[in-house]
Amino acid sequence: MKVKKILILIAIAIMLLASSVNATEPEITATSAVVIDCIDGKILYSKNMDEKLYPASLTNVLTAILVVENCNMEDEVTISQSAIDNVQSGYLTANIKPGEILTVEQLLNLLLISSYNDVANALAEHVAGNVEEFANMMNKKAKEIGCTNSNFVNSSGAHSEEHYSTAHDMALIAKYAMQYDEIRNITDKIYYELGATNKYEKSDRLYQTTNEMLLAGSSNYYRYAQGIKTSFTTPAGYCLMVYSEKNDMPLVAVTMKSTTSDSRYEDTEKILEYAYENNTIKTISKAGTNIQTINVKNANQDTKKLNAILANDVTAVVKVESEVNNIEPQIQINKNLKAPIEKGEIVGTVTYEVEGKTYTANLVAENKVEKSKVGLTFTLIFIGLVIIFGSLRIIGIYKRTKTLKKIKEITK
Repeated sequence: MKVKKILILIAIAIMLLASSVNATEPEITATSAVVIDCIDGKILYSKNMDEKLYPASLTNVLTAILVVENCNMEDEVTISQSAIDNVQSGYLTANIKPGEILTVEQLLNLLLISSYNDVANALAEHVAGNVEEFANMMNKKAKEIGCTNSNFVNSSGAHSEEHYSTAHDMALIAKYAMQYDEIRNITDKIYYELGATNKYEKSDRLYQTTNEMLLAGSSNYYRYAQGIKTSFTTPAGYCLMVYSEKNDMPLVAVTMKSTTSDSRYEDTEKILEYAYENNTIKTISKAGTNIQTINVKNANQDTKKLNAILANDVTAVVKVESEVNNIEPQIQINKNLKAPIEKGEIVGTVTYEVEGKTYTANLVAENKVEKSKVGLTFTLIFIGLVIIFGSLRIIGIYKRTKTLKKIKEITK
C-alpha cells in the first residue's frame, strides 16, 4: 500500500515538474523577439519586443505587401538604371540588367527568396515612381497594419539611422502578409529559376533561399516552418521572420539582432516550441449553437419565437490549461427587430472575453419569421368601417339636404 502511495506521489511530482518546465520561458540570445498567433495576434512569447532595432531586409515583406496590393502578378516591369545604380556597396544584387523586362511575379520571387536590393528598388519604382514615395506608402501601410514603433525610408532595408522597426511590428507585418497567397506561395520556396529575357539569353540564373529552416539537410531545419525571411547587416545583426503551422495553429515568430546566424534559428525554434507546448486552439462555441430565443414583434403565432444561432465557430488560441466551456457570453440583439425576417439574416452579435481578448461573432436567424396577418385584418376592417360610416354620413347629409330643399319649395 505504501509503495502504491509513493508511486502516485512520484507521478504527481513528475507532472508538476513537466508543467513547470513547459511554463518556463526559454533563454535566447537575440536582443528582441516575439511570437504571435495568426488568428488574432495574441502575444505568446516576448522579449524586448518593442525595442527599436534595424530590420534590414525583413523590410522586404512590407514591400511585398504593397506590391501585391497595387499590382497584378503578370504586370511587366522594365528595370531602370537607377534601380541598379542606387544599390549601396556591399548589398546583394540579383544580376538583373537595365532595360530587362520582368514580371511582377518574377521580381517578387527574387525579393522574398533572397535579399536583392536592385529588385526592391525596381518594384518600388514600378509601384510609386521612386523609392522615396514608396517609403511614404510603406509608413502609411505600416500604421494601417497596427505598427507603432517603425519608420521606413527605403524598400530594401538598406541601413539608415532613420530606418527602424521592432520585433512586434515586424510580426504584425508578417501576419498581415500571410493572408496573401501570392506571398505565401513564394516564402516557403527553397529556390527559384529565372528564365531567359529580352536582355539575358541564358536560363542559368538560379536563386536559393537564405532561410535554413526550410532546408531539410540543414542542422537548422524546422519541419513546421513555411517561410518567411532572413536578414543581416552589421548594425542589424542576424534577424529571422518565420511563419509556421503545428497542431493546426499558425504562428509568426520574429527574432532580431541575434549574435550569429545559427543562434537566430536556435532562438526561433525555442520560442516557437515554447508557444506550441503552452498554447492550443480551443472552440469557445460552435456554429449553429442556439445562443438566445427571442420573441419577434409583428410575427405570426407559428414563427414569433426565433432562435438566434451562432453564424460561425468561435475559436481562440488559449493556454493549454484554460477552460473555455463555461464562458458567459455578452449578447446584443438588434434594436427594433421585427418580422419579416429571412432565415440566416443577422439578428445580433455575441461577444466572449477570453484571456484578455475579445471574440465577437454574428447571430443569425435559425428560420424564417413571417409577418402576422392579424394586424392587416384589423386594419382592413377599420378601413372598411371608415368607408361604411363615411358613406352612411354622406347619404345622410344628401337626404337631409334633399328634404330641406323640398320644405323650402313647399313654403314658397
